[in-house]
Amino acid sequence: MVYQTLQTTIRNGLTILGQRMDHVRSAVVNLLIPAGFVHESHGEEGIANVLSEMLERGAGKLDSKAFAQALDRLGIDLECSVGPHHLRITASGLADKIEDMLGFIRDVVLAAKLPPLELPSAKELALQELQGLDDEPRGQVIKELRSNHFPHPYCNSRYGTPEGIKGISNASLRAFWERHGHAKGSILSVAGLIDTTAVFSMVEKYFSGWTHGKESTIKPGKRGPSTAHIEKETQQTQIALAWDSVHPSHPDYYQAQGFVNVLSGGMSSRLFTEVREKQGLCYAVWATHVSLPDRGAIFAYAGTTNDRAPLTLASVKREIARISEGITKEEVDQVKVGLKTALLMQEDSSMTRAASIASDWFYLGRVRTLEEIEAAVNALTPKSILEYAKKYAPKQITQVTMGPEMGKAGASREKAQPKAALIEKEVTRKPLPIKPAPAKAVMDSKPGKSKITPTKVLKNKPVATKAKPAGNPVKTTPKKK
Repeated sequence: MVYQTLQTTIRNGLTILGQRMDHVRSAVVNLLIPAGFVHESHGEEGIANVLSEMLERGAGKLDSKAFAQALDRLGIDLECSVGPHHLRITASGLADKIEDMLGFIRDVVLAAKLPPLELPSAKELALQELQGLDDEPRGQVIKELRSNHFPHPYCNSRYGTPEGIKGISNASLRAFWERHGHAKGSILSVAGLIDTTAVFSMVEKYFSGWTHGKESTIKPGKRGPSTAHIEKETQQTQIALAWDSVHPSHPDYYQAQGFVNVLSGGMSSRLFTEVREKQGLCYAVWATHVSLPDRGAIFAYAGTTNDRAPLTLASVKREIARISEGITKEEVDQVKVGLKTALLMQEDSSMTRAASIASDWFYLGRVRTLEEIEAAVNALTPKSILEYAKKYAPKQITQVTMGPEMGKAGASREKAQPKAALIEKEVTRKPLPIKPAPAKAVMDSKPGKSKITPTKVLKNKPVATKAKPAGNPVKTTPKKK
């Protein structure tokens, strides 16, 4: 059984959320601190990511090694990571260790060591992770898409920049933490087999001395170029598209989720069926909704061979536009099943529930019940999703591609006829009988090796830049998200 979420805010501005789950034996503490990468200034890109690494290197009376050993003895998993708006500290373990979890997080927040001698290695790990994107082209092209589609500072990436990472000093790291690591605007959520009232008392006891602080305001700047190409001599071409959608508190948010799932909600979705299965154009294709507090976007991706890149791009755009022509009841029924399955899986995980209630509070200022979400999903109809599709049809699509010069294999055909005519011809051409790969596309990027090459653009037209050859293999930490 999942109980109602309880909430309180203590004097220093820290919001506490708690949800009891009788059917689990675990507990999770999830703390969101307003120190995400959108708060990074020009010249310090990557400092939030390095800070999340340094916070795990000792706290209170324990140095880095003793801190890790103390966690292991109690069977507690503690992890720091960074997202757009927040630096996240998560502790999980058996429910009877809840007070120990809160104590460790308290020490990290109020008495982090941030050992100066370990800063160089933390910076090196961040640089390796950034360089590793060159071995994960999908992650690189999505990073560039975000950079171009969202205005500054929403365009920042958790990976940062080489210049920003190299410029981090002990003083600048501590200054960033003191500026943003405060109680005001922070959200601490706890889920699992807990006594919520007792947990709230522990949190107030441990965190009442945390500095109140002042929340930073974000002033969006200009967007990047709408079209960019990263020239790289590879066997594949990566295609990434983005267009505006709604934010999580918008009345049409569930319709947006329905739209994305019709487009890319599984193996029977439009993109997978039409672009990958029927035409055999690409080995991976998907779309997802990206949410920010005051805006949203839909990102789409396709990975294909170089000679089929123009046709794949045209076909993906055609499927995006074709949804406005009609949606079937069968498609919506499949979307509902998928969304409700994900909802039921949330109910079984204390980790997911702790993250979900904190996210709701940040975006909505309240916590949705599972029944409320299920009712909204059940209310989706072909008509409501179609109305969203027409109302928010892409007015301008941000496009980033990576690989050899787009359409290099078909350059002679492209010169022989207008581009529009070429696209129309290629879209209707009968595809070659390529056997589709059995694996389903996934979004996670895995860092590897080599050096990333930035995109150079001028007047919204892509300017290709040569990618440098791969460097030595590097080892990266898997925890960053």
